[in-house]
Amino acid sequence: MPSRNPYLFKRIFSIHKEHLLIFALLLIPAIAAFVATRPMPAQYILQGEMHPVKDLGVQGSVFFASVQSGIANNLLERWNVYSSENVSGGEIKFESLAPDEVDSYWKELTETDTLKYSAMQAVHAATELSVIDSETGEATATFSNISELEDARYAELLTHLQELAGNSLGLMTGIGLYEEANNIDFSDGGRHKIAGTGTMEEYGDVGSVGGLEQKLLGAEAAKVDLFFVPADYEWLGEEGNEAEAARVQKEHRLKLRIIPVETLEDAIVYLKQLD
Repeated sequence: MPSRNPYLFKRIFSIHKEHLLIFALLLIPAIAAFVATRPMPAQYILQGEMHPVKDLGVQGSVFFASVQSGIANNLLERWNVYSSENVSGGEIKFESLAPDEVDSYWKELTETDTLKYSAMQAVHAATELSVIDSETGEATATFSNISELEDARYAELLTHLQELAGNSLGLMTGIGLYEEANNIDFSDGGRHKIAGTGTMEEYGDVGSVGGLEQKLLGAEAAKVDLFFVPADYEWLGEEGNEAEAARVQKEHRLKLRIIPVETLEDAIVYLKQLD
């Protein structure tokens, strides 16, 4: 019976080890690529930015908060969002989406009807507050003149909304329009930096919005002094913007002053009392 060759056995074993090592080295990036590109859709919201209402052609001193958002379909796309120069140093929030929610999310993100409605109501509410005598409660102009004034201002405002989506600029647009119509500067020459978020609904009511945490963090980074949020605790409780704002302020120790308001008029009354 032939004897085993120990050298040959070691040689074969060594070759197998080399093959296994090569296979493992090839397998690791393959697994990583599979995991990184595996469908895991999530909505991302970048830290908010403050924009002067002057960007909308409104001659006011206040700012409206906005967030940039989109969908990262997998871990690789999430990493690309993190590494983007546009978000360097900012806060990013990811919220998982079910695969069947992606289409509806994109549709909601890109639709402009609610933006136009919020802008229209901002024009109406600001105009109404501007033409009604606060002492008598009577209008200082005829209905037809008011209607023509609103239509003209709304048409002009629309020309500045072409690249925007979402409806959360309504409240601050309304404040800016009120400043414009009454030649008021609520910032007192820039002494106060005033910003906020909230939709503008019928009767000048302020509606709830999304991305509030990121907007507040952006406002703090922009050294905003006073930030308006929708006063919605009565209707939405702990799920609303008012409660969320209180939680975010406590968690991140924000120094800015948060003011919940139910209507545009509430915000105007508050601003008129600023020192």
